[in-house]
Amino acid sequence: MTTKGEIRLPVRHFRLYPAAAPHGETNQTEVFDAGEAALLLIDVYHAAETPAAQELVHSAWDREFWRIVDGRLAPVVAATRAAGLPVVYAMNSAPRIALDRSAYGRCFHDSLGFDPETDFAEPDVDPLEFHRGDPVQLVVPPQVAPAPGDYYVRKHTYSGFFETRLDSVLRNLGARTLLCAGFVADCCILFTLADADFRGYRPILLRDCTLASELPEEIETFARTRRTISSIEGFIGPSATAADALEALSAIGAVGAAAPS
Repeated sequence: MTTKGEIRLPVRHFRLYPAAAPHGETNQTEVFDAGEAALLLIDVYHAAETPAAQELVHSAWDREFWRIVDGRLAPVVAATRAAGLPVVYAMNSAPRIALDRSAYGRCFHDSLGFDPETDFAEPDVDPLEFHRGDPVQLVVPPQVAPAPGDYYVRKHTYSGFFETRLDSVLRNLGARTLLCAGFVADCCILFTLADADFRGYRPILLRDCTLASELPEEIETFARTRRTISSIEGFIGPSATAADALEALSAIGAVGAAAPS
C-alpha cells in the first residue's frame, strides 16, 4: 500500500524556443500525489564477470555505472521502498519468439555484435517460454536487485511497454507519475519514456542515474549522455536529480512513519 501525501520535486525542462536563442534548461517544481507515483527501473543490470561479457563494457563507462549504482540508485531504491511507493522493473529477456529472425534481433547482431537469445538468457526461467542459460548480461547488482513486494516485467524490445504487462502493472497500482532510471539513456530509457508519455503517464528521468551508449571519443565528457538528457527534457518530460528525489521521498517516508497505525 502506498503512503498518501504530496511529493514536491524540483525538476528541469529544456525549452527549445525561441529558435534564435532557446531558453534551454529551466527549473520548476513538480507536485504530484505520492499515491499515484512509482519508481520505474529500466535494465539495471551489468555484464557477467566473464572475459566475453566484459568486452561489452568500456572501462570508463563501467566506473561511472558503479558510481551511479552505489552512490545514487541504491539509495533512491531504498528510499522509495521506505516511502511505501512501488518499485517496478522493466528488464531485457530472451523469450522464445524467434527474436533472431526479427528486425530487432538483426539490429542487435549487426550493430551491437551479440544475440539477444543468448545474451539475455536467464538460468531460472521456464524453458518452454524463455531461453535458459548462464547469465551473459543480465546480472543485477544486489544493491538494486528486486525485493519481495517489487514488480518485475520482462521486455524484449527497447521499450518496456511493447507487448509486455508493464502498462497493466502501472494501471493496477494507480501510478501516473513515473520516476525513471536505468540504462541506456539513448535506447531503452528513451523508448520506454516516450511510450510512457504516449500512454498518458508523466515520466520524470533521474538524470544522474543513467548513462548513454557513449562513443569512445566522447566518453571522457559523457557528451552523448548529456545530449540525450537534453532531448528527453525537451521532447518527453522533465528530469530530476537523485539527491532531490531522495529528499522528496524521505519526506514522504517520514510522514508515513509518523502517521498513526
